[in-house]
Amino acid sequence: MRGAGRGPAGAAGPATYKDIQRLTGLSLATISKHFNGGTVREPNRLAIDAAARDLGFRVNAVARSLRTRRSRTVGVLVPELDNDFHLSVVAGVERAFSAHGVSVLVRSGHRVGGSGGGAAELLDHQVDGIVAVPPAGEVDALRRAASRGVPLVLVDRLVSDLASDTVVLDNAGASQRVLDDLVAHGHRDLAVLAGPEDLWSLRERREGFRAAARAAGVPLGRGAVVTCPLTVEGGRAGMRRLLARRHRPTAVYATNHELTLGALTALADADVDVPGEVSFVGFDAARVAALTRPRTAVLVQPVREIAAAAVDLMRDRLDPDGDREAPARRLVLTGDYVRGGSVGPPAR
Repeated sequence: MRGAGRGPAGAAGPATYKDIQRLTGLSLATISKHFNGGTVREPNRLAIDAAARDLGFRVNAVARSLRTRRSRTVGVLVPELDNDFHLSVVAGVERAFSAHGVSVLVRSGHRVGGSGGGAAELLDHQVDGIVAVPPAGEVDALRRAASRGVPLVLVDRLVSDLASDTVVLDNAGASQRVLDDLVAHGHRDLAVLAGPEDLWSLRERREGFRAAARAAGVPLGRGAVVTCPLTVEGGRAGMRRLLARRHRPTAVYATNHELTLGALTALADADVDVPGEVSFVGFDAARVAALTRPRTAVLVQPVREIAAAAVDLMRDRLDPDGDREAPARRLVLTGDYVRGGSVGPPAR
């Protein structure tokens, strides 16, 4: 196959697979397999990519897609594009796929009026597969895509009756680690800023914290779980509600990045001494946490590893030599609890 670019020094015309073969000593079959999305040994991949760079070789994407009936493009679908976690997933997936010569097309499930349509747009562009943080309004479209044989990898959220590979955080385990730290500091009056109950990951964090508290002998009291929209303003309003109580909780756990930012804003607005009056643990906002004084304790998701794992699962499904009918796999990754000065013993 010919590609764009020049052949070896002194040769006319674009570089070819045979030129790469001369430089690497690898078989044409191995070189072709690599450029058509197959998995080859890592030393061979590095040698082929180095030779391609030296030769200025680039695959003719149009010709390849016509021959293989594959676009070498994977869709990424997220609920919103103004969410830090979603953007981090997109960036991680794009970074990992680019190392394998695969393009990424991004769509969000947010549409005016909540009409959806992101998954349909990706399918219209003939993507080879879809990596999705599944928006609620796109679940039916994703089910239709799966029924058509389009490989799916779900990130962060599980969807019932949808056969797909998934990469998720151990959300219950993450909340258990937060609870353990708070209880170790002597806290018994706890509260949680939680997201909507219909989101699997947020539900797992909330119920994981509730179960851990019950097991530790400090069950959450009435009104201890405050359900908030997943926005900064939602977290701010939720924390204000907790601070306005006659008997404030001694420690608060925010279960999402935006809720964390909002809660920190409310604490600052009210000039609350953290942790002197209220201890606080956030979620994912590591960069913001590092700037607060005292430093905010946070549970951080391994976003780069989550994205890389999703890409590996998708590449396995797209491998010409792979088994697309293999049972769906679920990878569960562990978050990192970063301790901070925002957690101390209760004032009372």
